Amino acid sequence: MTLPLQGTRVLDLSQVLPGGLCTQILADLGADVIKIENPKGGDSFRKSPPLMGDTGSFFLVINRNKRSMTLNMQEEEGRAILRRMIPEADILVENFRPGTMGGWGLGFDAVRAMNPRLVYCSLSGFGQAGPYSQKPAHDINILAVSGILDLLGERGRRPIVPAVQIAGAGGAILAALGILAALLRRGICGEGQYLDVSLLDGLSPYLGLIMSEIAVRGAAPGRGEARVGGGYACYNVYETKDGRCIALGCLEEKFWNSFCRAIRRNDLAEDLLAPLDRQAEIIAELRAVFLQRTRGEWVELLDRFDVCFSTVNSLDEVLDDPQICHRGLWFQALKPGNGEILQQAFPVKVSGEQPGWRTPPPALGEHTNELLEAMRIDARSRIDLRKRGII
Repeated sequence: MTLPLQGTRVLDLSQVLPGGLCTQILADLGADVIKIENPKGGDSFRKSPPLMGDTGSFFLVINRNKRSMTLNMQEEEGRAILRRMIPEADILVENFRPGTMGGWGLGFDAVRAMNPRLVYCSLSGFGQAGPYSQKPAHDINILAVSGILDLLGERGRRPIVPAVQIAGAGGAILAALGILAALLRRGICGEGQYLDVSLLDGLSPYLGLIMSEIAVRGAAPGRGEARVGGGYACYNVYETKDGRCIALGCLEEKFWNSFCRAIRRNDLAEDLLAPLDRQAEIIAELRAVFLQRTRGEWVELLDRFDVCFSTVNSLDEVLDDPQICHRGLWFQALKPGNGEILQQAFPVKVSGEQPGWRTPPPALGEHTNELLEAMRIDARSRIDLRKRGII
């Protein structure tokens, strides 16, 4: 098997979602990812419920193809072992609070002196500098600052709480993209690079469309009023007779006209971009129309026309959806002692060898001995380090 990052070593000092997903992408692409964890429990996702066996289910989803090494970074002896590993590494990923690595003598300038070719990626909520850099934050806080949270929800009601980690997953993908770009640059000039990846920064692309409208109109739409935010009849969610839902996405005139023909309401064809007050009236009319048929009946009808629509799948239905199954987006993999574990596939289909599952998520410290042996640290020294909580 030949994968693009084969022969590349990653020192992964990160925890939880953004770092875990970022380094899993690198691992799927063939990198040797060494997950460095505190010996007192490791990555907090390891024990985050719900558990599968004795391991948090989400840990199992974002940590395949990695090796785990325990190392107490709070102690100088632990940091000294990391320094011995840095010259052989290609990439370092960390998501400590800004300034932590520098305080340990492991900031970018210090590490670059040990390995000028290292790509060093710092992941944080708000970036390494600025008035919010030291603020603790989770996905909901970063979405709130970005302006996205204020857009989510219905007109006249408070913002909804998204059930998915938009900022965390987006930041992970952004970090992986930056790392791959830095590796390409290194191939040209021979030097590593520092990457300051902020989850807040990673949300800007999601706002491009609505910001472009603000730039022209000089004002932002209210919650539930944007063309793609619930304010327009052509782009909305409607409940059906059996309590299920259909998502309508007829932004273009041709699709809207097809939909109007399907429901025998050609009189609505001219109202695609009608003012908001008229949109509210049409939405109310369409809610009544959609309640006249079951979801299955709507699928049967709309499939006969050129309409942008889809059923709103429950998560149970997602795993059986024919397109999702065809693409292999989720699959079951075997983990020794833990039965089958659900995995998210590498999200890009490639010709040749497909990146993805090779080895199960590692047990805490599973590879510590083999990595220290490779550094010529003998068994007696390893026993002593373990007794003193260094590894």
